[in-house]
Amino acid sequence: MRTRCGCALMVGLVLSVLLSGCATTISSQDTRGLSNGVSPAENPEYLAHPFRLVALGMHATGNILRYTVVEPLYFLMNTMPDFVGLSLDEREYIQQRQDAWAHAYAEAFTKK
Repeated sequence: MRTRCGCALMVGLVLSVLLSGCATTISSQDTRGLSNGVSPAENPEYLAHPFRLVALGMHATGNILRYTVVEPLYFLMNTMPDFVGLSLDEREYIQQRQDAWAHAYAEAFTKK
């Protein structure tokens, strides 16, 4: 068991060193005369780094989970604040979120 953990740790370390090496070569290139060496979004190398591709997917997944799981859970907790032990600030936040969603729905359906 100990050797498997050590082997997995070494593979992870080598992989992170290799991927960080890719990041430093891309960011150190001076593109379009920028003095800080940051690639602009128009450059194809900007989205080519594996960490950026993973981060884009995780960001989208996080937003989907927030609006499909967390927001409805907040709304459900607002109906039973004494049972779940919400503070007054949390109750006000939930009410503000419900008002914002109601306003957004009203705007979306009245424009059609």
